[in-house]
Amino acid sequence: MMNRDDRIDDAVLAILSALHADANCERGHKQRSNYAEPGMSLAKLSKRVEQRMSTLRRHLSALEDAEIVRVALNEDGTGRAALTAFGMAIVDALDERQAAEMA
Repeated sequence: MMNRDDRIDDAVLAILSALHADANCERGHKQRSNYAEPGMSLAKLSKRVEQRMSTLRRHLSALEDAEIVRVALNEDGTGRAALTAFGMAIVDALDERQAAEMA
């Protein structure tokens, strides 16, 4: 059982879940365009998790420092975010733990 200090912030969990769902969707598409960039655009992620861009960027910065998320920023301020292999493993483990607690 998780104690209070072990809980993940809901905003961070929403980001991880959205990026995980996007990664799984990308895996399902066997024929991707050669020009398609990996990850989810920051604008789309911001809308999906219902967070302002400044809040999203702050969370992504912390997740990137922890090597859970990879963020690629363009000169025009746009960018993309994707889970690293380590991040995928963390979210997979959280899913397994949640399923075990519900059983």
